[in-house]
Parts: sequence; structure tokens; C-alpha cells
Amino acid sequence: MQVQKLSSEAQLKASRSFLARDPIVNVLPLGDLYKPLLNVSEIYLAIENTAIVGIASIYRAHPTPSIVFGATNEDAKQVLIENILEKMASDFISLLPPDEARLFKKYATVLRCHKEFQMITRAPREVETSDVEISRVGSRELEALNQFYVNHHAEAWTPIQFKTGPYYCVKHEGKIVSAAGVHIVTPQIAHLGNIVTDEAFRGQGFATACTAALAKDLASKRRIISLYVKVDNAPAIHLYEKLGFTKSRDIRFLVMRKKVDG
Repeated sequence: MQVQKLSSEAQLKASRSFLARDPIVNVLPLGDLYKPLLNVSEIYLAIENTAIVGIASIYRAHPTPSIVFGATNEDAKQVLIENILEKMASDFISLLPPDEARLFKKYATVLRCHKEFQMITRAPREVETSDVEISRVGSRELEALNQFYVNHHAEAWTPIQFKTGPYYCVKHEGKIVSAAGVHIVTPQIAHLGNIVTDEAFRGQGFATACTAALAKDLASKRRIISLYVKVDNAPAIHLYEKLGFTKSRDIRFLVMRKKVDG
């Protein structure tokens, strides 16, 4: 088995096809194969007998890079880990099924870990939001949206994500007080994120309204809608279940530090 860095349009198309076999499990690496995230990602392929058997993506839009995998077996993931950790300076993030965290044991130390659910829907439910004025965030409002997320310490936000897909918001006196958007949009699946409401405006249905508008927009194009949520965030889980999301699988969010030889 060999590891190659993605280097051609033919490899890109083959990689997308490989991951699209299971877009729910592969949502993160699949998303990194589409612009604009492709511009800030390094893609590595595990090749066996000329066929792709595994994919790893290093997403570098944040100060701490993240590694995600799409592979058919643990052998491919192990080979990818051994190779791509050579490209990592020190700390990194990875999101994995619970039983796969052990694949890093030889190479990295876990600094922090928390549990998340992946939740999905193919047909989001309609909810009554007529008393909430929702608007799609326009390109001229990007700086205002960015400032809103910065002020609210949205760790997963980076302005490049605005180019990925739609963002919806609620405003009060002309200022954004609640917003929801996407991390990833591909032809098969969209992954929601950056769902934030100012503390002073919580409990008024603003996050529900923004997320409902967003999910309806994306589902109209026949995409699966996915998101990750911390398992102890009961209010958010209730909101998503209200919108028709169901729990799909368990995820571990790991912050790790590369071990230094010797």
C-alpha cells in the first residue's frame, strides 16, 4: 500500500466517487474535496493495486489543523496516519468513531476529548417561525457575520466557510443576534455548523428559525443534512430533533499532540 498526495483532476474525481459511497460517514473528508475547502486542505490517498482504499485530509484553515479520514479498513487508516503525521508540527484535531482513537496511540498523546453525536435528516420538518424575521446573510454582511462569531467565540468558524453555502440570521436593531450556516456542502450532503445565538436573545426560537430555514434550503436540492453536536448539549439536541434530525453515530472530538521520537 502506497500513500500519495492528491495531484490530478483524475485523482480528485476518483476520490470524490470513493467517499460518496457513504457520504454520511465520510462527510468531513468529502467536503474537503470541494472548493473552497479544497483550497485549504491537503489530501492524501492510500493506494493499493492502483485503487484508492483510503483518504485522509489535513484541513488547515484554523491555527490548529484537523485530520479526518475516509477509508474502507483500519489498515488503510493506519498507513495514512503513519505518513501524514510527518506533515504535522505538533498539536492537531481529529474527529473519529470511538473505537478508532486507538489508531493514534503510538504516535500522539490525547490532550482533550469530548463526545459528540452525528445527527442527520433527509426531510427536515416544517416548524412555525412566522413571528421571527429570518434573512439570508448577503456577501456585503460578511464582516458583520464574522464579528458576530468572533464576539461569541465560535471556534469552528472561519470566513472561508461563508463561500461554502448559505447562512441565515435573525437581526435585532440591525445587528445579527442569531445565525446558522454550513461547514460543508457537496452534491450528496451538507454539514451544518456555527449555530449561535447571543445569550440575551436565547429562548425566543431564533436558532430554531435560522436552522429550519437553512435545512429547508439545503434539502430542496435533495441533499442529506448532517451536523455534529456535543452529547451533553441537551437544548441543541432537542432543537435538532424538533426539526427532524435523528442520531446517526457517536463521534470523538480529539485534540492531540504529536509524540517526539526520543
